[in-house]
Amino acid sequence: MADTTQRIRIVGAGPSGLCAAINLARAGYGVTVYERHAEVGKRFHGDFQGIENWSTPVDFADALKTLSIAPDFFCRPHWGGELLMQGGYGGTVRSPRPLFYLTRRGSMEGSLDRSLKTQALEAGVTLKFGCHRAIEDGHIIAAGPGKPNVMASGVVFRTDLPDTITTVLDNELAPDGYAYLLVQDGCGTLASVYYRHFKRAAAHLERTTQYFQARRPFPMENPRQFTGYGNFYPVCSAVHRGRLYVGEAAGFQDFLFGFGIRYALMSGYLAARSIIEGCSYDLLWRQVFGRQLATSLINRYLLQRFGSLAHRLIIWRTTRGNPWAFMNRFYNSAAGRLLAQAPAARWLQKKAGGDGRPCAARL
Repeated sequence: MADTTQRIRIVGAGPSGLCAAINLARAGYGVTVYERHAEVGKRFHGDFQGIENWSTPVDFADALKTLSIAPDFFCRPHWGGELLMQGGYGGTVRSPRPLFYLTRRGSMEGSLDRSLKTQALEAGVTLKFGCHRAIEDGHIIAAGPGKPNVMASGVVFRTDLPDTITTVLDNELAPDGYAYLLVQDGCGTLASVYYRHFKRAAAHLERTTQYFQARRPFPMENPRQFTGYGNFYPVCSAVHRGRLYVGEAAGFQDFLFGFGIRYALMSGYLAARSIIEGCSYDLLWRQVFGRQLATSLINRYLLQRFGSLAHRLIIWRTTRGNPWAFMNRFYNSAAGRLLAQAPAARWLQKKAGGDGRPCAARL
């Protein structure tokens, strides 16, 4: 039986930390979350972010029930959009089931971060903001990314464009990554997500803005620029000296396209479950999403190795037939791609370098 007299300390009030806190508090634990910023979501600016919905058969809306998270935040399903390469190749993606959900990040009303904060407080969690707590003092570490190996430069704005979902795979706009334009209800997010040339952030954003404006000029009122970053690396264990690492603090992020929200929430839930049930956290996350993480690493390696050829394959397969079925297979290990696992792991280890994170080793 779990010892609910133990007070659990969580370092970081992002989605992974708050999801863990909510589940622990509802199981009867006393929980304190320490956040160094003055509010939740301070890394974000109201920008739209995608939550992938293809790596597992479980729809994200149904997954929220398992995670004990109420869907009272902006979380809109999308069945497709435009997927292009610079030069005009591409088309429209149409899926029979939602490919992703759009959510909003930041401290404003309706954001994912604000909702999780409210739900944590309602569950009885103690939140301490503006409080830097050492990693050594936490039971669960949700302190966010370490040394960046993917960055995003973007702008949020108001516009009269209709709702728009457009993604562009092009190394001029976003080296080894992708650029996107997302508009919902008159609010827009335009960004370049890139995996190299970090010092050219302003140039990536400028070229991305020019590209979308050249396709169809549109107003960008009250623009606010932002820069974000992510960190991912293969891990053999997310437990270090008895502390459970969750979300990006554990390196849990999609290696291929950088989707991390689903892994953040799920890892927080699994860390809480491991404490409540007294079972292995490493065993839980490996069973639930270890395979998808490993396959996304291989896909990232192959994408950077084959460049525009890989872009064309992704576009060709997602704009024809069933894109959800293709992406689901793409994120679950295929026998042929397993041959690339060892070189992919060596490649990423060289790129990641040593940043002091625990157990940076091949999955």
